[in-house]
Amino acid sequence: MKCMEYEQMSRHAESETVGREKMAIDTHLLDCTICRRLYEQCIAEREALQDAVQAPELPASFTADVMAQLEPYPDVVKRPQKETQVRTKRKLKKWMYAAVGGFLALSVAASVSPSFASYLTKSIFNRGNEMIDEGLQMAGERGFVQQGDYHVSDNGITLRVLDIVADPTRIALSYMLEKESGDHLAPDFEPRLDGNKVYITDTNGKKLADISNWTRNDPYGIIGFQLEKNIPEKVIVHFELSRVGGFAGIGAKEGKWNLQIPVDMKKGIEATHSVAVNQQHTTKQGVTINVRKLLFAPSKSQLEIMTSLSESAREQMRKSIEQERRLGLKTEEVGPQDESSYGISYRLIDEGGRVVAGKSGPVHPSREQEKNNIDSTGSHDILGRITWKDSFIPLGEAKRLFFVLDSVDMEEAADFTLEFVPDDIKAKPITAQYQGNTITVKGFTINTEWDMKKAPPFFDDNTHAIVEMEGVQTNETGTFFNWVAIDENGKAYKVMMSGSEDDPDASGNRKFTSTLRIYGMKHKPERLTLKLTRVMKRHTDVNWKADIPLNR
Repeated sequence: MKCMEYEQMSRHAESETVGREKMAIDTHLLDCTICRRLYEQCIAEREALQDAVQAPELPASFTADVMAQLEPYPDVVKRPQKETQVRTKRKLKKWMYAAVGGFLALSVAASVSPSFASYLTKSIFNRGNEMIDEGLQMAGERGFVQQGDYHVSDNGITLRVLDIVADPTRIALSYMLEKESGDHLAPDFEPRLDGNKVYITDTNGKKLADISNWTRNDPYGIIGFQLEKNIPEKVIVHFELSRVGGFAGIGAKEGKWNLQIPVDMKKGIEATHSVAVNQQHTTKQGVTINVRKLLFAPSKSQLEIMTSLSESAREQMRKSIEQERRLGLKTEEVGPQDESSYGISYRLIDEGGRVVAGKSGPVHPSREQEKNNIDSTGSHDILGRITWKDSFIPLGEAKRLFFVLDSVDMEEAADFTLEFVPDDIKAKPITAQYQGNTITVKGFTINTEWDMKKAPPFFDDNTHAIVEMEGVQTNETGTFFNWVAIDENGKAYKVMMSGSEDDPDASGNRKFTSTLRIYGMKHKPERLTLKLTRVMKRHTDVNWKADIPLNR
């Protein structure tokens, strides 16, 4: 996979990439220092925006003043909650935080009474805390929480670690940043930047894992580690921080906060076991799926799957990728990561036919699968095989489980072009059909505005053309990401896409709007050709069901 531009990486930092795109970016980040730096920049920008919407501190008497003005409210019978409305838009790029209001309300609650959450419960990892993922809630409810008062202070700020949930799949912990006054600092510390490190070692100092995720539940911060190796019964979480409570100097405190926290893994290890499955199937598209084992841990269940392509399928994928090289936009060698532009959709159902969890492929998820979403991470080997660790909410009382393959999504070469005169397109939009999909180009502009996010080494300059597009896609076609722009002189330009999609209608079709950014194009060409080079297609002619034993 070639290096990412800001638009795509920003969507990835916002957790808006899914399926094949998410997998490809995650894998590329393992080996590309430049793209990791861009990813860290996008994460830092997101955290800075979160800081920017923090509510101001309220007076100490705020709660009492409000309560004094409230009249007594009679007891009422609690009514059932209304069914949550179905989400009707999937944003492929957010330029603003849609949930600022809710986030601000949460911040106000924290500033009214920073100890409020502690008053309600002894642990942040509890069944009623909807800000924590359900697997951690369940582990907390079952007693897999280790607590202590681990803290270190410097420059008037105390880093205090409170709760730890640990099993062989992950470790999660909560912490606070306290001022000498007793108030709380925003729980930020830029964990991915130089000078700040959070990691896990064994008792001999061998590193086992770096921080993998971070989130806020003000006044708490929550850190997560994904564990991939065999974990000993005793590990140590290391904090080595030099800047906390802000971003890029905005509200940050300099100092030295070094803390080592022992974690007992024994209880989580003893409560975890796996079931061997080892069932394999090859589809007519040349995708081999090997369901290897199912692991049960206190905070998650995890299905391990290995997928690979037949040589003929790999050759077809190479041909689709080579098309971009012939246009002069791809210079690196085609490798195993490029040849893995495919995905699968499946459901896990119990003996009663109920969906336990579902994984959607790159083309489009079903609503049923979205309700029981699987968190999926993949890693490549040198042969191009992908080992997936697909995690979902811990299983309940199911006695049998079935893996049901729903579809295979494969990327293939596209042969579709749109040619137009940029000066005329606003007055006369053009519309064309491609394999049942409708695509309309309705606008063209040159953007020369400075944007601080587009900085070297990721862009040569900030000038780029913008093409506005809309249309309708079928349920068998993925998002149109892979475009190339060619001007009247035959010069090819790389294109990045952002936009949004509606949920499918009754026929499975969905409307979309897209913005194509053509980087390096500084002039309005007399004629412009947009060429779609690759497209993801869904194949539902699969028929495989694997029985998973649950001898728990």
